[in-house]
Amino acid sequence: MASSSTGFNSGLDIGKSYYVATANPAPDHPALASDVEADLVVVGGGCTGLSAALHAAERGLKVVLLEGGKIGWGASGRNGGQMIPGLRK
Repeated sequence: MASSSTGFNSGLDIGKSYYVATANPAPDHPALASDVEADLVVVGGGCTGLSAALHAAERGLKVVLLEGGKIGWGASGRNGGQMIPGLRK
């Protein structure tokens, strides 16, 4: 996966990271292009946002998750496992 030359996090050279190089290919998800109704809107697709969205959906809520970049790429994906210390080993 090559990093984009423009756009969100373009200066970070994401394509050369260990996490991107060893991850399974991410599925494409459509951008929000029209109005949508939801019981819960979660802004941010890091560990906390993904967990909130998953748990709400499992309880039957209609959930919309908004993320401006790649899912899990922000601090949750680059923290070296500080949130879950065993992952950095």
